[in-house]
Amino acid sequence: MTTNCRLHPLVILVMCAGLLLVPAPAMAGVEYPGGEPVLTASIQGQHEFLPGSDALLAVVIENRGIPDFKMVPQERIAPDDQPSTARLVRVGLGAGEAPLLVRTDPQMAGDIPPNSRVEVPFQVKVLKNATGGTYSLPLTLQYSYLSFAEQRGTGTMAYVYKDTVAVVPLQVRVTPRVSIVVVDVQAGELTAGNEGDLAVTIKNEGSLAGKECTARIERHEESPVVPVSGSAYIGTCAPGSEVQSRFKIRIDERAQAASYPLDVVVEYLDPQGDPVVTDPVVIGVPVLGEIEFEVITEELSIPRGGTREIGITFRNSGPVTVRSAQARIVAVDPFTLARDTASLGDLAPGEEAVAYFTLSVDKTATAKEYGLESEVRYRDALDNRLISDPMKIRVRVVERTGVDAILSNPVYLSLIVVILIGVGYYFRTQRKKARDAKS
Repeated sequence: MTTNCRLHPLVILVMCAGLLLVPAPAMAGVEYPGGEPVLTASIQGQHEFLPGSDALLAVVIENRGIPDFKMVPQERIAPDDQPSTARLVRVGLGAGEAPLLVRTDPQMAGDIPPNSRVEVPFQVKVLKNATGGTYSLPLTLQYSYLSFAEQRGTGTMAYVYKDTVAVVPLQVRVTPRVSIVVVDVQAGELTAGNEGDLAVTIKNEGSLAGKECTARIERHEESPVVPVSGSAYIGTCAPGSEVQSRFKIRIDERAQAASYPLDVVVEYLDPQGDPVVTDPVVIGVPVLGEIEFEVITEELSIPRGGTREIGITFRNSGPVTVRSAQARIVAVDPFTLARDTASLGDLAPGEEAVAYFTLSVDKTATAKEYGLESEVRYRDALDNRLISDPMKIRVRVVERTGVDAILSNPVYLSLIVVILIGVGYYFRTQRKKARDAKS
């Protein structure tokens, strides 16, 4: 007997709905047993720098990571990312114990896939007194990479990333050099238009012992301080050593009382025997101003054809003491001098002295005011013979007056002689008449 089993359509629909309500099991995660990023860093190009220099470090970051393998079961979604790719790489450079300043802040380098590289520039400043040698700069790399990926459902992939910080040392070298500073400046009595001595004490703050060193001074742009004897041999200049060098300079005649710049350098031989010149150090040279004199004398007058002793007061209005000073007057027609120089001695700033001269004027001179040139000859602190600028002395020639006018006039003198002769003759004849009358 045959039995037909027929299910009601409603029962079939209920069974299908039940199957749909049963949750599907989570798929197994797609794992990467190996293959993390391997980041290396190096400096491309120059990595040796001079003290005091500015430098641009071209840092090359390379990802040498290689993905080992991945396990993806059939009918699963393959992940888009790779565990050996460094994501969101942030690069920061530190100075460590190196004598330099890093002027560039940490910066983003982006993503670095396997077998690729990026270049990140950093601006640095090597300190002026940096000690020569090799230094390690810590390069900090912050990034993330794919740890594992998990498929959820039929079309969703969940990624899990891991954050990592790595520090890579970069080697740089600072070239040993002689680096100088001026620790003392001693200047003599430096005045405008004259020469003087300058003593400069130089210290080697570098890390190299320079050989065959020579200190030099050089004019700074248009400074009124000009080297006359501008070099001094030092010899070997060891690190930390000090040496005093002496120079001779000249001050421009237009210089005022102030401090003016002057460059100081040292030339030496490096370990390879090549000549090297240090960076110039600018020093200030004190200039006291100009040596000046003043004539302080009331108006002088002398009658025509007369001779007179005159006293002229000279004042040192300059900033330094003058030594063995002598006043001199240049006599021109119609004047003559018994002697044209007179001693003033040493004159400190503001001090005065009187010079005496015997001045004669021709009797034919015109009565008016004349100007006689005077000057002061003296010695400075270095015993140099110097002459002041010329100064005018006003002398007025006047007519003779009173008895002096009569005695100086030949007509009047002739009349006086005639009168005296007449008077003498008169008295003589009177005496003779008186004697004759008595006899």
